[in-house]
Amino acid sequence: MALSRRSFLRGALAGAALGGATVSFGAFARGRRAWAGGLSTRRVVIVGIGGGLRLRESLGMAEGATMPNLFGTTPLVSGFGGGPAGAPRIAPEYAQGAPPLVLPPVRPTPLHTEGTLITNLRYADGPPGHLQGHGCLLSGAYNQIENRADARLPTPTIFEVHRKATDAPATDAWYLSNPGGFYRALLTSSHPQYGARFAPTYLQPPGVMQPLVPIVTSGTRTLDVARDPLPTIPQDAAEDAAVARLVKVLDANAPAYAPDDRFPHAAADEAAEVQAHVAEFLADRTYQSYFPDSFGIGVRNGNGELDATADALTVYHAERVLDRFQPSLLALTLLDVDQAHQDFNGYLRAQQVADAAVAHLWAFIQGHPSLRDETTLIVLPEHGRHLFFNGQNPDSLGRSGLDHGQGDDGDRDVWMLALGPDVRRGVVAAPTSISQPGRTSGRYETVDAVMTAMTLLGHGDRLAADLAGAGARPGLVVDEVLA
Repeated sequence: MALSRRSFLRGALAGAALGGATVSFGAFARGRRAWAGGLSTRRVVIVGIGGGLRLRESLGMAEGATMPNLFGTTPLVSGFGGGPAGAPRIAPEYAQGAPPLVLPPVRPTPLHTEGTLITNLRYADGPPGHLQGHGCLLSGAYNQIENRADARLPTPTIFEVHRKATDAPATDAWYLSNPGGFYRALLTSSHPQYGARFAPTYLQPPGVMQPLVPIVTSGTRTLDVARDPLPTIPQDAAEDAAVARLVKVLDANAPAYAPDDRFPHAAADEAAEVQAHVAEFLADRTYQSYFPDSFGIGVRNGNGELDATADALTVYHAERVLDRFQPSLLALTLLDVDQAHQDFNGYLRAQQVADAAVAHLWAFIQGHPSLRDETTLIVLPEHGRHLFFNGQNPDSLGRSGLDHGQGDDGDRDVWMLALGPDVRRGVVAAPTSISQPGRTSGRYETVDAVMTAMTLLGHGDRLAADLAGAGARPGLVVDEVLA
């Protein structure tokens, strides 16, 4: 769904409750060989494609090349058709009514040629659901937590491990997701040695410009966006104070800590810096700070203007965070593809947006003097989707909606793309005979992507010990990735 910066999602959020906070400060297995040596990686960015993405469409290109910037136009896995893939097959009746996609020119060479692509990654255990799948991406452990806003992972999150190990500030670890909702539950765990004081800074990008400002004075917990005016905040002392109050309200469910707590979830100066970051978007009456036309990814609205999709907006704000804060660890959730439940054609289009947005993110990192030689990017779906259609909204090409959660091979077969200074270039691999006690897949798994990321940050042993201590099976380092 498009997010219009000029309409501020008018009506789409009518009566929206504020229980899902928009900005908050929450704060033994190794690889098959031990990894050591001088690593260049100083920061890791993990992009989880939420909602479920099948191999058939992404790497198999059975419906056309939906992700050409990442994977090119030649199928990278067999069984779904051979030969070069053309444009995505959008049903004609859908194409007639859908707003045009705005996408940059496709890269001359796909991104996977610059890094390592594991084409047979397995999401091996646990329900293939949103909170469970993304919880795995943010902890390195399979889980069966419930889809509830107050759910907590039993094992520490990667944010907690990083902050506790390094005594890093809250602004050194970030999580961006849209929507906030229960994804916010993934900031911290119920592990007794961790918890909210080690949480990251959280940002729900579309929420930055949602019309929440009146709550700082009225105290109301809901807002009828279809009726109420949609304000912006000029930057002056009084309004800066209002932004500070706004952040406090939005962080109302984060526990308070004693002044002598050595690990507060966000120190006052950190909170002030993030508030200033948010205030810049609220103060810009042109909305270009919120989502500029120059980003060049989204949909064209009826007025000829560029509107964001949620994924385009999330990646744009991830770039702003990287530029300003240069955190050691940043994770973001892309969720546009989840419309596949009832909109197969929208699912294909959402893959195009995610593809362009990830390519934009990597180009931004490579163009940034402080990021390009020190940042590793890891991209993977949180899980897949069923091998069968659900019958919802069939199109003229014989396709309909796709669900997830039953755990068939479509649900569990995914992929992993890694790019960065310590990553091998030009590797496309489908390793088998991967051995570990308790591992039945014989393949690399989602937990291995996380272990590899944390090993690059220097936290692999710590994460493995914590997971083993909590009764979880730690991932392995993906040897094929590391140069």
